Amino acid sequence: MAETQRTEIDALARAIDVRSLRILVAIDQAGSISAAARSLGFSQPTITQHVQRLEERLGASLVSRTGRAARLTPVGALLARHAPRIDASLTAAATELSRVLGRRAGLVRLVALPESVGSVLAPAASRLAALLPHLDIEVLEAATPEDAMDMVQDGRADIAVTPTPLIARDRSTSARREGLRTTFLFSEEVIALTSADVPSAAGRVDASALVDLPWILGAGTCAAAIADRLGRAQGAADSSVSRADAAVALAAHGRGTALVTESAIAGSRLPAGLNAFGLAPAVRRRMVATTLVEAATIPAVSAALRVLASRRPAVAEVEAVLDARRRSAGHRARFASLAAVDPAPTHPEENDDMSLTNTGAMARVAAVSAAGAIALAACSGPSESDTEASASSSASSATAAIGTDTGEEIDSITVTLPGSLSSLYVGSESGILNYYVASIVQEGLLTVDADGALQPGLAESWEQTDDVTYVFELRDDAYFQDGNPVTAEDVVFSLDMARDETASPGLAYYMTNIDTVEQTGDNEVTITLAEPDAAFAGNMTTAGAAFITEKSFWEENDGDVGTSDSLLMGSGPYEVTEFVPDDHATFERVDTWWGDLPSVKEIRIDFVSDESTRLLAAQSGDVDIAFNVPFSQAEQWESIEDMRVLYENDLSYVGLYFNLDVAPFDDPKVREAIAHAVNREAYVDTLLDGHGEVATAIMTPESLTSVYSADEAREILGGIPQYDYDLDAAAEALAESDYPDGFDAEILTPNTGPQLGTAAQALSQDLATIGINLTVTEVPIEEWLASLDPSSGYGLNYMWYFSTLGDPAEIPSYLIGADNPAAYDNEEILDLLSQVGAETDPATRIDLLVEAETLQAEDVVNIPLWWGQSATAFSNDLGLTDYSAFTFVSTWPSQLYAASSE
Repeated sequence: MAETQRTEIDALARAIDVRSLRILVAIDQAGSISAAARSLGFSQPTITQHVQRLEERLGASLVSRTGRAARLTPVGALLARHAPRIDASLTAAATELSRVLGRRAGLVRLVALPESVGSVLAPAASRLAALLPHLDIEVLEAATPEDAMDMVQDGRADIAVTPTPLIARDRSTSARREGLRTTFLFSEEVIALTSADVPSAAGRVDASALVDLPWILGAGTCAAAIADRLGRAQGAADSSVSRADAAVALAAHGRGTALVTESAIAGSRLPAGLNAFGLAPAVRRRMVATTLVEAATIPAVSAALRVLASRRPAVAEVEAVLDARRRSAGHRARFASLAAVDPAPTHPEENDDMSLTNTGAMARVAAVSAAGAIALAACSGPSESDTEASASSSASSATAAIGTDTGEEIDSITVTLPGSLSSLYVGSESGILNYYVASIVQEGLLTVDADGALQPGLAESWEQTDDVTYVFELRDDAYFQDGNPVTAEDVVFSLDMARDETASPGLAYYMTNIDTVEQTGDNEVTITLAEPDAAFAGNMTTAGAAFITEKSFWEENDGDVGTSDSLLMGSGPYEVTEFVPDDHATFERVDTWWGDLPSVKEIRIDFVSDESTRLLAAQSGDVDIAFNVPFSQAEQWESIEDMRVLYENDLSYVGLYFNLDVAPFDDPKVREAIAHAVNREAYVDTLLDGHGEVATAIMTPESLTSVYSADEAREILGGIPQYDYDLDAAAEALAESDYPDGFDAEILTPNTGPQLGTAAQALSQDLATIGINLTVTEVPIEEWLASLDPSSGYGLNYMWYFSTLGDPAEIPSYLIGADNPAAYDNEEILDLLSQVGAETDPATRIDLLVEAETLQAEDVVNIPLWWGQSATAFSNDLGLTDYSAFTFVSTWPSQLYAASSE
């Protein structure tokens, strides 16, 4: 019986063809055979013949004709309902096949509401076109979010970018449709525009204070949703418009209060007398991208999703909402840049069995397997002393393996980065890889040495004359690569551009405390802060936010620097001679640098997103330096005869954090239960193979070494309260919560950090034993970064932060300070962090930070997992003077030399 049924199903499946399914969808949408024919570009008889042949094969009527109209029968409607998903799956398979066969093709159709076309789709389409010139991009409009999602569900569009209902702390979101995949992109606050004199505090106004004023209602505004929350009825003096810009214009002329999102006023200069306030409490609108589950795997669609997720909305000049945006931009600066989004990447040889394997699936399988190994290792994890010994021995072995300088010059070297760059300017694309590359060309006023201590850079000396004033004396032998001298005017201009949130969104956050930058002498620049900040001087390095360029170069290129046409201008030992975005960049040594002439004449940097491809290149002898070697391949890299792999603590922090605005994670007992289910020792021992260290705090031990030894730092941080791995205690805590029977949750992990996904799988297994069903979803890093926004709706999240400054306050300020991603509000901690900023004694600063971390640990907001290491592979004939966590955020090529083979 079962065999007979299976035979019948197979026969029906063979009878269905995708062209006929598309025809049924067209008839359903157009309402007639002739209209469907016109929409598909076929003749009416052709359409009729296709339908008739399919009806004969299936033995069922599919289309009912009445006069000139046509509608689908129940059987036809059933097939049309499944058609878009079948079409998407076949398209994904065909596109993957075209990649294997070396063909390049792709189409992506983007749809949004009219008001989102200009602010979201247009810049995303431009970015896609620049990255993938062979990709066809269609931009469509829909009248409502429902219409846009209908277009995706019906196969008329690939991605719908739509707003969801306004959210406050109740976390309300729109319902998900079956078969659709939703990606959070960004959120933006609702802004009140009014010329009325209303009570406000810190740039925010309570919406109830606006109730009795005339309002501007209608499409393009958020007034209806806010009015509904307040129970406000439409008044006789209210106006109604259909566009956001019309609402802004009416508010500007005193015709009422407009409630619009940030994007409605971004880039606009508001007229005098018109006030812009954030609401208290804040109300946000989320923007999401929706696609068919099957279509999300089509490379062109996947690339578009990544570009959409990587973009932030334009900045609105409303001070009450700017700081959170700056913090978000600053955090993104500590991550790898966009990996290549090319839907047709180069593949291994066809006879390689792995060439047809989906790397994402491989990562997930490996994660599950490793999770089991971690679970087994849990019974006998390493002791704390073992972990410390592993970390310290790795660092010392790296130092011992440098080699002896022969004094010979090196014609050229090839460096590979495990990602891709589309811009060389850190201000516009500020991933950690951008820092590595830009430091070859550009310099800051100061630099950092191997221990993280500040040293002279373009400034040969500097002085802090009071709590908020820094005076930098520029060296007189500094020149740009075009031979022009570095002037105080160039420095002031460069820092002003770094402060500009439009010109340099990746750097502006680190400059927000600057009040003025002035030329106060021929070679003197004075910077005045708005308030004391003991760690400020570190921001004047290329590990921070100071990338000095030539004013005339910037102006000649209208600020569009770092591109393949404009390249970069700096004062470093190398100039950029070629940049092909997402492919490679080349650098040549110059004789204009004020320092000693480097040994290497030419550097080529290849951007290689596929780790297997990079490993093969190294095994073939085509790589001299490889950044960020994955631990999963470390043994293979170590086995390369002419290379060595060096490990170094890299100032990175990995941990979990809870969004306290999202249930059930607002329940302290739920957070405590999860904290007890975290097996940090096993993660480090099994997952990282000892190349890392169990974290006991958000601060890293290296960030304390300006005051304490490594052992003293670990002892201090070890005193911060922890939750031991104890599944019995986890079960007890959950039983005491408001969710004793458990619940379902999801955590996103970035595809650039497979070790995070593996640890999450292990955590999922442990949580399952106490009734919590945790789904682990690997996503592109752009989607993961977007999800860190507190408005994203994810309650359990990863934090993966790379510090370049090594200041102990850097990571805690982001994770537990104002506008933190956990939506955690603790006035005592905010006061402590304020004291940290003003305190000049390093030991006292650390004491204050330990106190702040202790308070957040008692509230179970962040769960530290590990402090990371990075692995760098070097050719054995290439040496490096100093290898540390700070090496590659200074002029690191100047430290390279030809090493002896002895």
